[in-house]
Amino acid sequence: MKGKSRLLALMLVFVFLLSSCGPTDPVTPDDSSDPKILTFAQFNPPTGLFIPDILTTDYDGNITSLIFESMIAYDPNMEFYGILAEDWEVSEDNLSVTFDLREGVLWHDGEPFTAEDVKFSLMFVGHPDYTGPRYSNVENILGMAAYHDGLSDDVEGLEIIDSHTIKITTDGILGSFLYSIGTRPIMAKHIWEDVDVATSENNIELSTNPVGTGPFKISEFAADSHAIVEKYTDYWGGEPKVDKIILKAVAVDTAQTQMINGELDTLILSDFNPDVLELLTNADIDLRFTNTVTSQYMGVNTRLPQFAQKEARQALACGINRQEIVDELLYGRATVLNNPFTPASWADPDPELIDAYEYDPERAIELFTSVDGYEYKDGVMYYNNSPFEIVLKYPSGNKAREQSAVVIQQNLQDIGIEVDLQIMEFAALTAAAETENFDLFLMGLGTSFDADQKYIWETGAGFNYCGWDDEYTNNMLDEGLKFVSVDERKPIYNEWAIYMNDHIPNVWLYNPQSARAFAPRFTGYEFGPSGFYYKMQNWDVK
Repeated sequence: MKGKSRLLALMLVFVFLLSSCGPTDPVTPDDSSDPKILTFAQFNPPTGLFIPDILTTDYDGNITSLIFESMIAYDPNMEFYGILAEDWEVSEDNLSVTFDLREGVLWHDGEPFTAEDVKFSLMFVGHPDYTGPRYSNVENILGMAAYHDGLSDDVEGLEIIDSHTIKITTDGILGSFLYSIGTRPIMAKHIWEDVDVATSENNIELSTNPVGTGPFKISEFAADSHAIVEKYTDYWGGEPKVDKIILKAVAVDTAQTQMINGELDTLILSDFNPDVLELLTNADIDLRFTNTVTSQYMGVNTRLPQFAQKEARQALACGINRQEIVDELLYGRATVLNNPFTPASWADPDPELIDAYEYDPERAIELFTSVDGYEYKDGVMYYNNSPFEIVLKYPSGNKAREQSAVVIQQNLQDIGIEVDLQIMEFAALTAAAETENFDLFLMGLGTSFDADQKYIWETGAGFNYCGWDDEYTNNMLDEGLKFVSVDERKPIYNEWAIYMNDHIPNVWLYNPQSARAFAPRFTGYEFGPSGFYYKMQNWDVK
């Protein structure tokens, strides 16, 4: 897992998203270097559901990321690297991947890690009684559907070659194989095989005392307060340099002060106000910024005749000063987007190959009036002989997005378009999008680290709110899943992204950065789109 889901959850708001502490609080480290203790701030206290395939919150995931490992994961450069797998090979037909597993790995209780643990972990997620949200990650493994439906006791596509080699075969080419299957966290078969899967999340003893292969093992858990992990001295990657890590909830009104005072060693930032950043920088806090796979966009109802032609949608993009939104509302801590992929994605095309749709009211007017039905005269845009009026719906709760709506309204009014702003609860906006009851809307979207976006853009897909029905898109999304190798997939998605940039079914607004603060005493970390849980054994305290 290595932190991938943590980033898909970050949204920019103008507060530190850290809740108040529970009734008890762990002892914070002093200035001594022995023992070496790091303290991490949490948005909320962990709940104790430390079962990686069942947990649903980042607050528990932050703990399991220290304890459990996957076969492979993304490094800070968004390239796959081996963890429990030393190497892997994709078959010529792209239906199978054979993983050579690392030998000499021990679980925290001293038992050896083997291919049986990998098979068991994948079957745990595919079990008929599995209650977690991740079955879709494994459902394409050959024979998993029959196992999940109770029609088989085994999974044909999970073939153990020997104790440290496993061949995994899918029922069709799965382009997202390495992400969907390879990054699943591995659980210990000898611990979980006799546990009732249906009630596993209620097994408090196992849930709060997780046993993994990672560099840290659980030491203490206090409900509604904190968790502490300690180094696993027999870790296959070398004994960690840090003795303990405390993960605790911190009150929103004290987080910044605690960071400056040296009580915290890292926390996520969401307020990019320069004054806030200056306070931290003046205290020698290391501020790291990275791109994410999250985007903010303006949905366009392409079913409506006034938006059916791409030139009208291109005109919307040129008529909105998206760079001003980034510079003024997000203090420059975002990137203007012009295609479905963010700069953090390996599928993001060369910017020189796409239209930047820079703010240009004159070009916007020219594009609008190139479409049948539009006319511009005396400072007013007309459509079918009536002043062009549209409704922009947007949800409450995200300050930057709320302010963006006002900027968009003013920008479009400057080219003669009246925009009625309608703010609503997020659930109401989602209902409007799902029932096609909108002209334009504002929303955020977090995609996976894989390039597959069928669930967004395929005809009839659940998140295809704009009604994009395009045969070329359907074909290219299918083509992108016919290969497992990123090198083979990248040209396909690049070509599709360039096409989408031209047809612009949505007006992509910006890709917000994520940021994390690190205390000056904290060393050995690397921070990228996939988080900072990379080679944790190298973390140190100076």
